[in-house]
Amino acid sequence: MDSFDLKILSIVQRDNRLPTEKIASRVGLSPSAVQRRLKRLREERVIEADVAIVSPETIGRRLTVIVEVTLEQERPLSFVLDEFKKLMLAAPEVMQCYHVTGNADFILIIMAKDMQEYEAFTRRFFIENPSIRRFQTSVVVSKVKSGTAIPLIPEQP
Repeated sequence: MDSFDLKILSIVQRDNRLPTEKIASRVGLSPSAVQRRLKRLREERVIEADVAIVSPETIGRRLTVIVEVTLEQERPLSFVLDEFKKLMLAAPEVMQCYHVTGNADFILIIMAKDMQEYEAFTRRFFIENPSIRRFQTSVVVSKVKSGTAIPLIPEQP
């Protein structure tokens, strides 16, 4: 990956609907060269997806919670981890799920319509699940920063 790729990635992270011609003029390449590079970056999974970011509030998803989940380790840990991962992958309310080190096993970012919907989620996935030792919820009061752009730093020689 060279400096042109990094410039292209920087642009499309912020606006992936920008015409190839505009990207080309900003990075100093021809439109066809930009198209080839974008195709390669997608094939190599550097660009994982081209998506629209929907405002949660406009569709009624006003509650964001951050949940720390600690698993019970009476059964083999790899089995418990795999089962929990499958549950979270299938739960549309779970926006992000991270297997982490520290006091908890997982950190979840969950979007819900309201506290009642979140409470129903906790009953289904945490309270009724014997693999969950404990979970701790933090309710987001306000969003200070939320981004999807990865910081791109050119390689130093």
